[in-house]
Order: sequence, then C-alpha cells, then structure tokens
Amino acid sequence: MSYAYRLSGLKLTSDLDLPGLMPWNGRADTPADIVIRLGQTPTRLEAADHVAPVFQTQGRNRYLLLLPGTGRMLVRDGCEVTVEPEPGADPTAIRALLTGPIQAVLWHQRGRLPLYGNAVVVDGQAIALVGPSAAGKSTLAASLSMKGHRPMADGLCVIDASDARPVAVLPGMRHLQLWRDALDRLGIAADTLARILATKEKFLVERCGGFVDAPQPLVAVVVILRRISGALGIERLRGLAAVVALRENVYLRRPARALGRDAAIFAGLTRLVAAGVTVWRLNMPDDLSRLDAATAELLTVLRV
Repeated sequence: MSYAYRLSGLKLTSDLDLPGLMPWNGRADTPADIVIRLGQTPTRLEAADHVAPVFQTQGRNRYLLLLPGTGRMLVRDGCEVTVEPEPGADPTAIRALLTGPIQAVLWHQRGRLPLYGNAVVVDGQAIALVGPSAAGKSTLAASLSMKGHRPMADGLCVIDASDARPVAVLPGMRHLQLWRDALDRLGIAADTLARILATKEKFLVERCGGFVDAPQPLVAVVVILRRISGALGIERLRGLAAVVALRENVYLRRPARALGRDAAIFAGLTRLVAAGVTVWRLNMPDDLSRLDAATAELLTVLRV
C-alpha cells in the first residue's frame, strides 16, 4: 500500500505510513515530487567523499544513513528515499527518522534551509522558534497556539531564502510534538494521543486552529536558550551575531557540510538577515510556570 502526503507544497508518496504529515489533497494523478520506498540499500557508498560512524555522502546528492538496530536509509537527489529496516526494528523510530533527519537531508539537497525549530503565524506573518533539543520550542508554540496563533511547522522549520522571492517559511508537520510535562502544564490529556517513539513520553498533538498549508513571509526568528537559573529575557541579535546564532541551529550541520552546503547555507542566512528578518535570543528559565510570562514577553517584543 502506498500513502500520499503534502509536504511543504510538494507531493510525497511513501510505502510507510507517516501520520505526522498532511494527507495529499490534490489531484490523484499528480506525479510525486518525493518518493519513499522500501527496498535494498548498499552497505556503503562507492567512492564516498565523507565517511562518518553513522552516515556517508557521495557528492552533493547521495546520503546513506546506517543505524545498527534500525536499518539503512539512502537519500538521492532530494527526491528519493530508500528504506531497508533491520528485522524487528521499531516502526516509530523509522517514522521519526524519516520526518526528522531524513527530511532535513532532502531539503538540503533541494537547496532550502532546514532549521531545528517550529514556526507560528502571528498577525499574518511567520515567527520561527529555533533552538537545541528540549529548549521548549514546541511548548512555546503550543502556548502561542492557545492564544489564537496558528502553528505551521514543528521540529523542523524549512526556510526559503532564495534570491528570487521574499524570505518565507514552508508549511511542515501537522502536529506539535510535546512531552508529558508540557501537556500537563497546558492542560492537555495524553490518554488518547499517539506517541512519537514507543519508548518516550512524547506525543503528537493536533494543531489548534487548523493547518497553515501555504508559505508564509518570515518576519522574525527567536533562538531559545533554556537556562537552569536566571531571569526570563529577550534581546535582539544583529549582523554577524545573528547569522552565527542561526547557523548553530541548522538541522544536520555536519551532514550538510559533507554534502557541500556550507557556502550556500551561509549565503542564505546572510540574505535572511539582510532582508530585514529580525533575530532574537530568548533566555528561558527551566521552569514551566514561567511559560505564560515568556509567551507574553515574546508577543510584546515582536509586535513593537
């Protein structure tokens, strides 16, 4: 059985069910832009340019992921993924890899900027929330959604910073991914929610207010830093400091470098800042009781 999805305006067909993606709602006979299929993959790439413990690259358009206990995944030309699971592999782990790291590789190969983060539409413009794992990106996006602002991407935020058009965020996953403590804080029951990974207390939460299914102009990027101690605060980053902060949040920086993307990434981030997209650093206390205050502070600053 094959499944069809809409991924940032593209048609994706898959031999594997990917419930985090939006179902395809266009013409059934539309050719697929991206295909994910089950099949055999090589154990290594011939004449690989880069060999790391869990991945190999060949040129700009071949990427092989090798994960013992899970399987191998070959990504080619930004449009084709072949998956060879190991016997007994956890299907939730395979889905998480496809919608996270493997999706990021596809976007790198297609010349876009994938960032570790979320995006929320505020007053008709996109705000990207980026930062390391467990920084609170999805929790803050959920808090914003409960105030009427629609999320449009979660976990992976894809930026189109090409020269031919204004900087924009592409629509992404149709769910937010929230840990149980965040659900408890937000008053969301976890009983009926699907887990992202069978072994983790992290769940898929349907977006509030419906889906944003078209690119939105990017007006600001907020880099979230979670602090064990210290006060809540937000500050503007400018120039090179803004570019460096954004570069630290590029999804899969090492594989992107191996694929020859460093110069294009730097150029795209520089264009983003030069185009007037503001960049902010939000120092977020490691205390969910401050979530409402952080949400209010963020909205106040971004609406000035």
